Amino acid sequence: MIDFIGDIHGHRERLEALLKKLGYSVVNGTYCHPTNTAIFLGDYIDRGPDARGAVRIVRKMVEAGTAQAILGNHELNALYFWQKDPNGGYLREHTINKILIHSKTMASFQHYQPEFFDHLDWFLSLPLFIETENFRAQHACFDMENIQTLRREGLEIIGNQENLFRILANKKIRRAVMDTVQGPEVELENGATYRDSEEVLRTRARIKWWMDPKGKTLQDLSFQPGVKIPPQPLSAEVQARDFYRETERPDFFGHYWLEGKPTLFRSNVCCLDYSIASYKGTGVLAAYRFDGETHLSEKNFFYV
Repeated sequence: MIDFIGDIHGHRERLEALLKKLGYSVVNGTYCHPTNTAIFLGDYIDRGPDARGAVRIVRKMVEAGTAQAILGNHELNALYFWQKDPNGGYLREHTINKILIHSKTMASFQHYQPEFFDHLDWFLSLPLFIETENFRAQHACFDMENIQTLRREGLEIIGNQENLFRILANKKIRRAVMDTVQGPEVELENGATYRDSEEVLRTRARIKWWMDPKGKTLQDLSFQPGVKIPPQPLSAEVQARDFYRETERPDFFGHYWLEGKPTLFRSNVCCLDYSIASYKGTGVLAAYRFDGETHLSEKNFFYV
């Protein structure tokens, strides 16, 4: 069996509690299971109190062969945040908001700077997606056109710093990477805005990429839990988007800050980000135990 585990965001204690609930124990300094392996779906850092501890657990499991780990948008953002721009500054701007998002990670690594930069190098080795005959997994969105672009460009794994520049320089490659790690978004019309869960002002809405967009409004298609999106019509480009059909193999992802008890959107669509880092303190760290079934079941959720 495979245990898919959602966004951790520096909550090392909750991660250990979930692993123990799933039947993992520490052997030779690394969590392992008698029969199962784990797949972590990204976002190991930021927001929570112990990013260093969380990354160390995940990395040790990957290096011991008891887990795989996917690159999340927070790991990609950290790579860009610390990558110097030859024209000055960094590839991800150091605005107050972006510094604050990263601040708890920095506090966690306060006395371990060389270790932090070693982890950044490790992030470069993490795949953007995993696809097998039985399942697919990525941090945010599985879109076949994007996946084909990543494969054609040799970017299943970013691999090195040069590819960080290459992604930014090519619009199609950048879209393929960003849709995979943070999902497709639609611009709001007529100057409309909203505040997200962290009170950041937003002008774009995430969309349900597994839903057929034809005949839908943005309100139908939006995927912003707890936010009321205006019912604007969808552009021809969005309506022409491919979507993840019910006949596809099960897909696992995180990223979307859901609330409440873990549930399925569809029998082959499973999001495992249940807002562990929510300022409300009501989020859970969620996992799904997968045994190759073609139709997923809510009885296979675990959470703490």
